[in-house]
Amino acid sequence: MSAPLDYYLTELHTLAAIGKRREKFYKKLVGERFIDLLWHLPTQLSFRTKIDNIQEAPENTLVTFEATVELHQPGLRRRSPYRIWMRDNKNNRFELLFFNAYDRFLQRVAPEGRKIGISGQLKCDRAHDTVRYHMSHPDFMGPLDEMGKWIGAERIYGLTAGLTRSMVASVIDQVIKPSKEMPEWITDSTYPSFLNALKNVHQPQVYENLNFTDPSRQRLIFDEFLAYHLGMALSNRRTKPKVISKNTYVPKLGAQLEALLPFKLTNAQISAIAELRGDMQNGQQMVRLLQGDVGSGKTLVAVMAALDVADQGLQTAILVPTEILSRQHAAKIGELLQPLGLTVAMLTGREKGKARDKVIETIKSGEATIVVGTHALLEDSVIFQNLGLVVIDEQHRFGVEQRLALASKSKTAHILSMTATPIPRTLVLANHGDMDVSILNEKPLGRKIIQTKVISVDRLDEVIEQIKAIMSKGRQVYWVCPLIEESEKSDLAAAVARCDTLREIFGDKVELMHGRMKGPEKDAAMQRFLSGEATLLVSTTVIEVGVDVPQATVMVIEHAQRFGLAQLHQLRGRVGRNDIQSFCLLLYGQPLSFQTMRDCHDGFKIAEEDLRLRGGGEIIGTKQSGVPKFRLCDLIQEDPDDATFLEGLFAKAHNMANEALKNDPDLSSSQGLALRELLILHEYDNAELLRKSG
Repeated sequence: MSAPLDYYLTELHTLAAIGKRREKFYKKLVGERFIDLLWHLPTQLSFRTKIDNIQEAPENTLVTFEATVELHQPGLRRRSPYRIWMRDNKNNRFELLFFNAYDRFLQRVAPEGRKIGISGQLKCDRAHDTVRYHMSHPDFMGPLDEMGKWIGAERIYGLTAGLTRSMVASVIDQVIKPSKEMPEWITDSTYPSFLNALKNVHQPQVYENLNFTDPSRQRLIFDEFLAYHLGMALSNRRTKPKVISKNTYVPKLGAQLEALLPFKLTNAQISAIAELRGDMQNGQQMVRLLQGDVGSGKTLVAVMAALDVADQGLQTAILVPTEILSRQHAAKIGELLQPLGLTVAMLTGREKGKARDKVIETIKSGEATIVVGTHALLEDSVIFQNLGLVVIDEQHRFGVEQRLALASKSKTAHILSMTATPIPRTLVLANHGDMDVSILNEKPLGRKIIQTKVISVDRLDEVIEQIKAIMSKGRQVYWVCPLIEESEKSDLAAAVARCDTLREIFGDKVELMHGRMKGPEKDAAMQRFLSGEATLLVSTTVIEVGVDVPQATVMVIEHAQRFGLAQLHQLRGRVGRNDIQSFCLLLYGQPLSFQTMRDCHDGFKIAEEDLRLRGGGEIIGTKQSGVPKFRLCDLIQEDPDDATFLEGLFAKAHNMANEALKNDPDLSSSQGLALRELLILHEYDNAELLRKSG
């Protein structure tokens, strides 16, 4: 570890200006190390003008000038301000105002009769024929030889309670002055060095210096992106695809299934299946992400891959996040594969005793070709005879440890992750940079575009009348509410309360389902809806993903303004699964634009817009999904040009990280050692703990 790195890692409390007394404030604001403070960049810029007398002061600007202390006037009452009467060089009189003042300090820095320097915002009150100048709590009040620091550009930092702008700026100057240059980890000569970049960003002279396109800011942002991608790449070594023997095969079972299908595969499905087959025959373990819009046919693509491994006498495990989805997958896949004579087993937490033992035995013996299940598949007692493919449905709902636990049941199993949530380009690069990606962006032929309507909750009676007409034709309806029960802190309609209201109108045709119900209760509710016994299902977002009821043609989403665009799109995808015109009704309780939802049915475009509006969480850390949060720049930008610029920088850092590890896998060269220090600076050096959502 180099001496400069040691310096940047020094703890802030060692500074006399911080110490133990102010340490908690700086820890809350920036962190604990010198480098954390130096990465706290200015957010605004102001300019202080030097004037000769107060009558020259421009309105609402910061000014610096000389003045003579005339008189101290303490407040007569407890809440009265402490006043210091002053005269400028032209003998114009004005006052300084201090609230909750420490009078001994003021008398020491501004003794009567002394000429001092003043800097701050001077205000002018005009009433009738009188003019009164005053300044509250000047930013600077002190010796004339220190006035020069308070003229010209001044950077402004974000603050927290207990700290002032001058405190933070002063401490940053103290830390940066003795800083040393770090070993260089990038070779791009268009950027300033690390130390020069740090110094430049803390001495902005024009507003353009605050933009991320400024070379110095851009250098530091690129460094953070580079550290992130390098940390991701190092952590990916843990799950690096294994080299296996090449296996060229003829997809017999897949061809038989395709011939039996009552419809044709879409071009996107055909392309994805070809990509999977290419992966599984090239002599390396497949690690691929299959992302597709709602209703695009991801499950069928996964089944085709399962049949390919079945051709080789191997089993497939499909891990799904919920019991409802597990039972639905098992039933549909079982029905699909029955003509082929293949056995589909299901294992969830609900299977107990002899029933569970029987399922485990079919898995262990190899009788079960495809096994669908929840977290129960991860248990040590579940042993596969010959696991060839692991499919993880809705992969973002599982942690990396869970996915590794299932994959570890075979040394050479291919891994296919699937998501029905379209992932924006930035997120794919950030979260899945190590994975090959297949995209399904087409819907099966015959599907009609779902008509989306935005309606105020004030028109609830009209909505119910429309639903009556639809249900009278034998169609089914979803009604989604964001809460389970009423809360004192929220005025949202709860699922339970809404179900009671609708039952008064539709009777036992209304069914209720929410996340707090026990498994058997959920199954019973869903079965009544699937069978058509119930035609209106009131639910929370538990039905967001995977539930497939072809006769459901209306989705009502109450208080839609509380959902993100991507989530609304997922819910909308629960209908429109046949050739009948379907509708999505967005009920809002406050004005909000749903223009994107009305006009767009492309989940990937909606995801991009949702990402822009809502931002994201961290990836390296405890959260399972989202755009990583960077301290120097937010990847989510409203301006398309800004977004494009940052995406390009992000991709450039991704490429450089991969190239660096390709040329120097152990990071032992001079550049590699410098990159190690970069990882330590940004706290991405513990590769084993980095990847939490891959």
